[in-house]
Amino acid sequence: MEKLWNRLSRLGIADEISAYERKSLIILNQLALLLIPMAITMGSVLFFVFKIYVIGIGLWINASMAFLILWLNAVGKSHISRILFSVVPVLTFAIGSPLAKMFGTSRSVVFYIAPRIGLIIMCLVPLFLFGFRRDWRLVLSMALPISCFLLFDYIHVWFGIDWRTFPMRYEEYPAIIFATSGLLVFIIFSTLFIQKINADYEKQVLKQGEEIALEKQKSENLLHNILPEEVAQELKEKGSATPKHYELITVLFTDFKGFTNIAEKISPTEVIENLNTCFLAFDNICDKYGLEKIKTIGDSYMCAGGLPVANTTNPVDVVLAGLEMQDFMTRWIAEKQARGQEVWELRLGIHSGEAVAGVVGKNKFAYDIWGDTVNLASRMESSGEVGKVNISGTTYALIKDKFVCTFRGKIQAKNKGEVEMYFVEKSLL
Repeated sequence: MEKLWNRLSRLGIADEISAYERKSLIILNQLALLLIPMAITMGSVLFFVFKIYVIGIGLWINASMAFLILWLNAVGKSHISRILFSVVPVLTFAIGSPLAKMFGTSRSVVFYIAPRIGLIIMCLVPLFLFGFRRDWRLVLSMALPISCFLLFDYIHVWFGIDWRTFPMRYEEYPAIIFATSGLLVFIIFSTLFIQKINADYEKQVLKQGEEIALEKQKSENLLHNILPEEVAQELKEKGSATPKHYELITVLFTDFKGFTNIAEKISPTEVIENLNTCFLAFDNICDKYGLEKIKTIGDSYMCAGGLPVANTTNPVDVVLAGLEMQDFMTRWIAEKQARGQEVWELRLGIHSGEAVAGVVGKNKFAYDIWGDTVNLASRMESSGEVGKVNISGTTYALIKDKFVCTFRGKIQAKNKGEVEMYFVEKSLL
């Protein structure tokens, strides 16, 4: 029985609806489930035992409406079922009360005062079902039954229906109607006023939510600008990032010849502006070829291909990037010399091999790579020549079919002995 109750209570629940809508829909289903046995039982007792046929039939109608509400929720028409739940009980009172009186049922206090108390209570039901929102369904759910109720009241007065057993004089009857009308109108306008306040509040909350989302996006972009997206995501989820081993990456180092001497002759602002111009161009080239910028140290620039997502094209990608960096420097030097300004020239070295990459420590996270591949790439740069792309024999073996290269022989590299090196002259792609 409990499983059936829970299953029926969740009729119409979908993943995309909000938590408030889900809770409201569950309670609506439960109210309908409670209404069915109650209305059938009470209706049967009033109809068969006390012979109050009109009210008995009205309660049966309510039970059938409860079945209809459950069905509407099950087929995804909860917006109709909520209006139905709000309107039907009140309409039953509005129509059943005067009909019962006309057919001679006694105790007008039961059939006049009690329905109005019920009406006031039922007017609050739509507020729960729809919430304090600027919604036409809420206004309709409140206005329709109220209008019908008042219409029946005024018809009784206009046509001079004599409520013989009503415990008040006939001339006092309009005063009761006026009081009831005033209270119900107050409820409507109070609701609309609360709607306006909440609508303004919702707009403010929405605006704040948009501002928070924008700031969050800025923070995400800043984080991804510092760390690779995969590493940043792992840090957010686990609080740490596991270093990853790569079988093949290609590392590129650059350095500016004559930087120190030239930096002494120009202002610090000019030094930063010139460095920023060059490094910004290098960043764009890295983005073009899918490389990961690792860091800059002074006037040295370091990037790598084949990480954080491993691939097999990284040797070619990095060499293409190196050629384009030297092309940029050639144009930049020509422009500076044409204006009679001091210039520095670029050495660039590349090596391929295995390495470990990741984030270490807990403060000022920085993505970095470790291994002998990094050391050899640095030696390729320091052993190179300005304006040239110097690569190791290992990298040459991986890209020789796609580039024209010049063999330099075995060059002495610091702490590495003699290493085969090549200059990349041009691309065949």
